[in-house]
Amino acid sequence: MSSIINLSDHSTLKQIGIGLTIFISGGLAGYAIFQYWPVNKQSRQRNAVGLTRQIQDLKQEIIVLKGALNDAVSNLRRELDGLKGAVSNKSSVRRSRSTHTAKSTQSTRTSGTYQTAWSGDDSASDDDFALPPDTIASSQGKNEVVDDLDAICAKSDILCEGTEEDQEEAMRILQDNEINHQESWQLLWRLARSHVNSYNSRDAYEERCCHATSALEYARRALQLKEDSSDVHKWYAISLGATTDFVGTKEKIEYGFELKEHIDRAIELDPNEPTLYFMKGRWCWGVYQLTWIERKLAATLFATPPSATIEDALESFLKAEDIQSGFYKANQFYIAKCYYEISEYTTAKKWLESASALPTTNKDDRDTQAEVEQFLAKF
Repeated sequence: MSSIINLSDHSTLKQIGIGLTIFISGGLAGYAIFQYWPVNKQSRQRNAVGLTRQIQDLKQEIIVLKGALNDAVSNLRRELDGLKGAVSNKSSVRRSRSTHTAKSTQSTRTSGTYQTAWSGDDSASDDDFALPPDTIASSQGKNEVVDDLDAICAKSDILCEGTEEDQEEAMRILQDNEINHQESWQLLWRLARSHVNSYNSRDAYEERCCHATSALEYARRALQLKEDSSDVHKWYAISLGATTDFVGTKEKIEYGFELKEHIDRAIELDPNEPTLYFMKGRWCWGVYQLTWIERKLAATLFATPPSATIEDALESFLKAEDIQSGFYKANQFYIAKCYYEISEYTTAKKWLESASALPTTNKDDRDTQAEVEQFLAKF
């Protein structure tokens, strides 16, 4: 079963294959055991198994609730920081007005300048001077707000291409600005991406579950706001794949089909994005790896069982490489695995050596590099 997919793989995009294959090692295998155990053993174990599953589901719900609570606390803290800033601005205005009154002997020109700057007189209320930040931004014109959002997104994009520390900084920037852009699909899918990156870099089960769940929630919100964005569909699919470590068998089956739909939709919207073809290749690879018995069992659970060949997977990986050669170490690694699978060993070795020569910048690359070196040892 371990040949189907590596469950300890922390790669952002390697999660794509999990949607339809991770449940095989647990869900379908368990299904097979219960189908073929003698009836007397099955009846003795049914209650115990049911209770165990209920306990596992309860533990999962507790983890998800803890993650939601942490997000709520973070949002509340950011709101409090915003209120503190507004109070501070109001206090500054009061001090300025007091200073102006004390200097009433100044020239009329000075006094007039002060009045014009604030568009009011000394009898105006404090509320006239304590406009919240979002109101001030709106009064300056819509373009100002859009430019600010564009700058936030551009900076996070650059940081997400860097080291794990850079990716953490991208997360911080997006979270700090979330309160002012809660309905921005551009910010939301980038928050999903940041949570997936954090999911990949963590080892603790609870942390990984929390980040995967948060990623899917942000991606879902982005999808509700913008259905025709390739980036939204891409990160929805990736987030969906990440969550399959933490849901039940039924959900894993449903996620597998849903995941493929979003990959296809993302490719339709942006056919020149290499990452999307890698994702499609990983999905095809996972389906191809299913054994005969697993396919038969899948047929009892799916109206139309998934189908893909090694040629389908290789075609997608090569398409990604044609668009942008060397964009991702794992893509070349999977090209090598496909050629090895069809017994083209010389070509497989060439791609392994090419993958090994690509830069290693994060945990995903390090994990892939270790697999590449292990594979090369076969030659």
